[in-house]
This record gives sequence, structure tokens and C-alpha cells, in this order.
Amino acid sequence: MPMDTAVAAGWGPFVQAAYDQFFAAPGVVNPASMSLPAGYSLVRTIQMDDLSGSTPVFFGFLAAGGTPTVQVIALRGTATPAEWVDDLHWAPVPFAQVSGGGRVAEGFLDLYDTMSTMRPGESGVAAGTRGLVSAIDPAVPLVVTGHSLGGALSTLLVADLAANDALKPQAWTFASPKVGDANFAARYGELSTVSWRIYNIVDPVPYFPLDPLDNYQHVNTGYAFDSLTYARWSLGCAHSLNTYLYGLSPGTVTLDMACRK
Repeated sequence: MPMDTAVAAGWGPFVQAAYDQFFAAPGVVNPASMSLPAGYSLVRTIQMDDLSGSTPVFFGFLAAGGTPTVQVIALRGTATPAEWVDDLHWAPVPFAQVSGGGRVAEGFLDLYDTMSTMRPGESGVAAGTRGLVSAIDPAVPLVVTGHSLGGALSTLLVADLAANDALKPQAWTFASPKVGDANFAARYGELSTVSWRIYNIVDPVPYFPLDPLDNYQHVNTGYAFDSLTYARWSLGCAHSLNTYLYGLSPGTVTLDMACRK
């Protein structure tokens, strides 16, 4: 499947919705409702715990809607100091969820292992991807999308779902760091169907983890762009989801004022 930048940009607002919900109400683990792209309904919320041992926090959601109908799992990126600590735990550890899954960064897997899901606004938690799978209709296309840390977690989730369930999720990630070693990347390539890892060549995050032994390798398939053609450089601008979406679809996205040249 060739890269369609308009399609790619269309998944960005789902990730932005996850960010917006967290920043608007960081203490709300399981919102009963939230603002989503038009025509979509909230099916499940997704929670994870950081390494601080704190209570779960809101990380994303499963929504369904559109014409034709599609299901979307969207995961936000790093938003708290504790999550930055998770990001920096780079020791390679086995990805036991997938047979032959190689090794992945410890911090990403530690977060992933705490995943839970809830019915919006209700009590009762279903742990791990099993709880999420129970809410997914296998007859409806599934897209998994995330930005930054959310891109890394999305990559783990796509591999897990594709290996262990009758699902063929599409992956559309923005600014994802490297997730695992060459064995993980190869296994992911065997399992994934449509997969686009979108990165800005002047954004430092996709080049992490920095590994002198070259253990970490990117998964397929990369799509690169250069934000310096339209935005000033700063770490914040280079990594911003808004900068990514503007680069993909400048006719439909307004670049943040602070990043304009």
C-alpha cells in the first residue's frame, strides 16, 4: 500500500484527542465521554501505570465510527516526568508476548505490561490486551495510531494483536522512537500488514534509543519529511504532533503560531 499523506494526517486528530483529554483532566482515569473526531463514538478507555508506582493514568482509547466503519486505537505520548523516566529505560528485554519477538526497550515494555481498559465512565478493569480485544469487532478494520511514546506502544500493540488474535491492525505512528532489536523488527515485519512509521528527519526522538552496540532497529515502513522547509527549528516544534500533521497535509492543518518561520 503506497503512502497516502492525507490518510496519515487523518489519524492524527485521534491522537490529539487522547492528549487533549489527559491535559484537560489528568486525574480522570476513565472519562465517560470525550471529544472525538466527528462521527466516532468512544468504545473503551485505555490506562497504564508509570514506573513511579502511581495509580493508572489515561493513555488513550478505542473508538469506532466513520463511513465505512473503522475502529481506531489512539495512544498519546509522554506527558509526565515519570513517563520521561520510563522512556529512558533502554535495556533490551525479551518481548515474550510474541513468539520469536526479539527484545525491546525495557521502559516501553514495562508500561505496555500495565495496560488496562475500561468501559467509559464505569468501574471494572480488564487487564492487558485481552481486555481490549474483547471490545474489538474482528469484522471491522482496525487502525492503531500514536505519537512519540504512543508510537512505540502502538508498535508493541500491533505486533501483539497480529500474533495472538484474528486481527490485522493497520499501524500509523508519528515520531516513534526505535522499539526493539533487529529480531523484533523482522518479526514485526512478518506480522504487520499496513504499517507506516512517519518521522521528521530533524526530530531527535525517532533516533532514540541511542545504543553504541546498535541493538535497536526501526520497524518498517518509514516515511520521512523535513519540517525545516516550513517551520522554525526547536525541539518542541520538530517533535510536535501538529508539525507532523501540517507536513503531511498543509491544506487542512494550521501550523502552530510558535513554530511558523
